[in-house]
Amino acid sequence: MRRQCSGLDFEGNQLNARQDMHIPNLKRVKVSSVQELRNWLGKGPDQHQRVMIVTCNKTSTGKFLSRESVQNTLAEYGWAVETRYTLNGNLVGHVASPS
Repeated sequence: MRRQCSGLDFEGNQLNARQDMHIPNLKRVKVSSVQELRNWLGKGPDQHQRVMIVTCNKTSTGKFLSRESVQNTLAEYGWAVETRYTLNGNLVGHVASPS
């Protein structure tokens, strides 16, 4: 994964303006409430696999989950959020892994 930082990647190579962060291809779990996230975590997902928790952004009232609520709920079950990505439309992806 490459991250843009002042026009250089972490190896010091020049990046083009359109060369953005690469979104990892992970299993996606779409949730629209903290309870849905808790239900999925309660089923005992594979504790060795990173996943992308997909939520709606602020424009989707009623389905919006804040970054803090996702992080706190995952932490209750021993998971951590690594990175967030803006996905297509009004979706946000939170890469989560067991800690």
